Amino acid sequence: MTDLYEDLAPRRRTVVTVALLGCAFLGMLDGTVIGTALPRIVEQVGGTTSWYVWLVTAYLLTSSVSVPVYGRFSDLYGRRGLLLSGVAIFLAGSLVCGLAGSMEVLVVSRAVQGIGAGALLTLGMAVIRDLHPPHRADGLIRMQSLLAAMMIVGMIGGPLVGGLLTDHASWRWAFLVNLPIGVVAATLIALLLPDRRPPRTTGRLDVAGIALLTAGLSLVLIGLSLKGNTGRGWIDPAVLGSLLGGPALLVALVPVERRAATPVLPPGLMRRRTYAALLAGGFFFQVAALPAGVLLPLYLQQVRGYSATVSGLLLLPMLAGMTAGNRLTAAHVLRSGHTRAALLTGAALITGGTSAFAVLGPGTSPFLVGILLLAVGLGTGPAMGGLTIATQNSVPRADMGTATAGSALSKQLGGSFGLACAQSLIGAQATTQVTAAAVGSTVALTGGIAGLLAFAALLLVRETRLTAEQPAAA
Repeated sequence: MTDLYEDLAPRRRTVVTVALLGCAFLGMLDGTVIGTALPRIVEQVGGTTSWYVWLVTAYLLTSSVSVPVYGRFSDLYGRRGLLLSGVAIFLAGSLVCGLAGSMEVLVVSRAVQGIGAGALLTLGMAVIRDLHPPHRADGLIRMQSLLAAMMIVGMIGGPLVGGLLTDHASWRWAFLVNLPIGVVAATLIALLLPDRRPPRTTGRLDVAGIALLTAGLSLVLIGLSLKGNTGRGWIDPAVLGSLLGGPALLVALVPVERRAATPVLPPGLMRRRTYAALLAGGFFFQVAALPAGVLLPLYLQQVRGYSATVSGLLLLPMLAGMTAGNRLTAAHVLRSGHTRAALLTGAALITGGTSAFAVLGPGTSPFLVGILLLAVGLGTGPAMGGLTIATQNSVPRADMGTATAGSALSKQLGGSFGLACAQSLIGAQATTQVTAAAVGSTVALTGGIAGLLAFAALLLVRETRLTAEQPAAA
């Protein structure tokens, strides 16, 4: 079958890739941009501080649970149409968010926005992989570097953009700014990206599988969000009920998928040792990394007394390490064809870097903190690019969208779980105010244990050499 992407002109390929990166950037930015705008939103729209949780959770929930559905459907029916539909849903949600006059409307529109956002990063990355397969290594290295930079800008720039727009324009522009960027990106994709579709799929839509998957993931994410964002205990009825009910539904999904003609989660994928090990590795990478990124700013501001601006500058070593680690990993993986050594090195670095925070004190040298953050960043880098490349190449080409979605979802779940664990640990040690010892021990314990588990999971990865085609068996 003719590959419609293979003969694209270089300039056209570049423009489409930039548009895809723009879509991915919007999805990442809107996960963080609302944070600094929340107080002003509640003040102007009305409601209590309990709405904070649901404004964040609504987006997290729908953007996460839609990821595997988009990934699987893109493998079955093609990516271009689904991506454009996702952009349209995202922009519609953004418009309603920007015009919302009540908290209820804002929460619902955030959920709609999240449904669209699930397509932006997942399908954007899948199409980038389609456009830049391993035999186009130099192009993919550049794309992975740009994507990593955009992830960092999304994580750090989101709160900054939200604060600037809230202070100098209106919090509504934190949502409305998506419209011109999204419209331009969607127009370029619609005009320049060929509509490449897989062979026609037969069989009924897996409605039961989609329902069980969505409900199970929703309960898990609600439980972790309640634990991480509201300070409830693990045995709180809402938290415990969600964390027991969600996995129960996911277990019930297994026999349903085995019987489905076109399952939303092909059972054969999880039987691939390398794919399953990479998903586990991505989960534990996020558990290890997130507490450092969330808690170190608290230490720098509340313990050391630095301003928000200075504390942001002191986090630059971690960001520099993430960028360098991602680029070096992508370059090594794509030029050597091997993934295992780079991923294990990353797991070792993040384990050592986070564990060393056990020595953190109120007078620890900022230089030492910077060195440790650099190590954590270098260790996180492989999870941003190399892990995704390895995951995409561990499955047949026909399942690449599903594999990409699984990688993104496992990282999202790992981040939520890591945040919930970190909140429990630091809450048990610092009941009245944040202390250096509480931050240091929390980062060291969560990062050290999760880093070791990531290392152990990656030891199970079977070394495969990357080629232009994905493997037929694992």
